[in-house]
This record gives sequence, C-alpha cells and structure tokens, in this order.
Amino acid sequence: MGMPQGEVTSQEVDRAVDLALAAAEQTHGVGRAMAAPGWVRDRVLTILQCQAERLGVSALLAAERLRRNQSAVEEIVAALRVGETRFYRDPLAWEAIASAVVPTLPNRPIAGLSAGCSTGEEAYTLAMVLASAGRRFSVLGVDRSQDAVTAAREATYSAEAACHLPPAYVRRYCEVDGSALQVCKELRSLVSFEVCDLVSTVPRGGFHIILFKNVLLYLASPAGEAVARRLMAELDPRGLLFTAASEVPRLCGVGIATARLASGVTAFRVGARTGSEPPPPLTWPPPHGGQEGGK
Repeated sequence: MGMPQGEVTSQEVDRAVDLALAAAEQTHGVGRAMAAPGWVRDRVLTILQCQAERLGVSALLAAERLRRNQSAVEEIVAALRVGETRFYRDPLAWEAIASAVVPTLPNRPIAGLSAGCSTGEEAYTLAMVLASAGRRFSVLGVDRSQDAVTAAREATYSAEAACHLPPAYVRRYCEVDGSALQVCKELRSLVSFEVCDLVSTVPRGGFHIILFKNVLLYLASPAGEAVARRLMAELDPRGLLFTAASEVPRLCGVGIATARLASGVTAFRVGARTGSEPPPPLTWPPPHGGQEGGK
C-alpha cells in the first residue's frame, strides 16, 4: 500500500512519522514522537502512506502538509485512539476498589487521580464509588489533550454512556434528559481536571487511588515505566495504582510490588522488589487496616 519504500530513505520515513506525531500532539494531545512505541509509529506510517497515495506525493510531503490539513490530522488521531473510555469500565476493578480498598483507608479525605483521564468518565466513576461509600474525597483528572479536558469539565455525555453504570449510580449522580446525561453538580464540584503531559511531569500526591489505565499503550519503554514509577512516588503509603489488566505484566516486569485484590484484579503498591524474585505475599486488607482517625 502507498509508495514503494525504495523511493524514500529510512530517515525520510522517520521524519515523516515524527512530523505527523507532532501534528497530532499539538492539536489533539495524542502522539509524542519521543515516547511513541513501535505500533504507534507503524500505524501513523500506514495512514500517511494512504494519504500520500491519494495526493500523489511522498509520505514526507504528506506529513509536511498536515499543518494545513486538519482533516488529515484527525484521520491519524482516530487511528491512534485504540480502545475506548466509558463509565464503570472493568467492573471487577471497581468492585474491588469499593469492597477491598476504600474500607481500609483512614477515615480522612481520600485523594484520587485519574492519570490519562480522557473525557472524564473514569474520574467521575471513581467519584461515584467514593461518594457511594460515604467518604469525603477529591478526584483529579489529567490528560494531555485540552479538548479532552474541556469535555471532562463539561461532564455532558450521551445517555447511552451510562449503560454500564449501576442503576443506583445513575439515579444518585446523573441527570438524564432525553438522549443527554450530565453528572450532577454536587459530584462535579469534587472532581477537577487539568492539562498535564505525564511524560514531562506528574501531579503531586499523596494519592490513595491512582488510575493509570490504557496509557502505557502509547508509551514505549522506558518512558512508560518511568511515568509509572513517578506516579508510584506520589502514592500515599497505603495507596494503590491501577492499570488495565493487559498492562499488569509490563509493570510486574520492572519489579513494582503488587497487591492482588480479587481474581483478575491486581494493583501496584508502595514496596520494594529485588532481582527476579516473585512478589511477596500480601494480606489485603492490611493487618492494621480499617478505619482510623477522625474527620
């Protein structure tokens, strides 16, 4: 597909992909050439070659024209946005947070972080879980995309977005008007959103719950692992970091200590592992867990 590779050098191919990633990052917060894994670069090159074929130009020239062709940039961004974000995604993880994590945290305000929050559904789900438990809390969502952060702050979604939420959450925390759903004002006041490039910096803790799901997909080694370690450093000593289940082996491979909360639900905790030793057994809740302190 596209131009024969013999017509361009490998340096020109790399330059074309870098330009495309830069355009995607500038307008949509997706890309980042310095940290993009191989599958991202391959997918961008495939789209560029298709665009170049339609235009009758080289992939490099097609990439250079992206600055003047927003629809072409959007085509690349759409190809990079794998997966989806939605309310109450991965129900087993949410159930584990509600039943095995929240009850063990001190009876003080809980700080939550949705790192790579996209349009906010994950951050608001965490807020619903914490509010349902009767806890005081604040949740921060961060994302590199200004458009995503703007949408998260508006907190308006299609009514279909609530299809996976427990009905009690919809009744208590959402306002449904025809085909539109908005998170209620009281809950929105406890959730804030900021633009933040996690590769460059991470929010300051200490957080009791960090959600870092489906972000490692976009980050090559060692950039992704470095971000995870910086996030781990912002955990409260009793806090936990959650990734997507498919991302757990990657962080296990660099020795970050784990906490198995339920079948199929593994989180990461503050603690050291050395060499290739297996993670130490973990009692959860902790032996001295439970409510402590006062409001």
